[in-house]
Amino acid sequence: MTTSQLQTIITSAIALDQKIVELTATLTDLKDRLIAEAVSRPDDHTETEGGGKSWTATDAAGNIARVTFPGASLKASIAGEGKPIAKIRAAAGNMFTRLFRQAPKYIPVEKFREEAVSLLGAAAGRKLIKLCESKSQTRVSFETKDQPK
Repeated sequence: MTTSQLQTIITSAIALDQKIVELTATLTDLKDRLIAEAVSRPDDHTETEGGGKSWTATDAAGNIARVTFPGASLKASIAGEGKPIAKIRAAAGNMFTRLFRQAPKYIPVEKFREEAVSLLGAAAGRKLIKLCESKSQTRVSFETKDQPK
């Protein structure tokens, strides 16, 4: 790829990125307005399976906009120490062990990679590190001289 071709790609990508930012802001505003309208019409809400509510409206062409107010979801886990678990234990009473199962959670220490290699040696440390990593997605970002209009 020539320098000129690369510059053209960068210019096009930045223009598209700025347009996406503008369109995203517009879409966010429109969604906020739909949510506000849905909130103002509680009599038009219907119950959903998950304990929430839903509001539906259509445009002139018959397209549907649906605003869903989901029901509360269960927490994936609850810390084993502190006030929240104490309150939960009290509320569950003697049924606590039937309603919850204990699953410890492990968090890597600071400077985990360096510590793993130092304590286990290079090969074993790298093996452990690989087991504790998840793939990261490659990202592209832009810095522009002018802000989008």
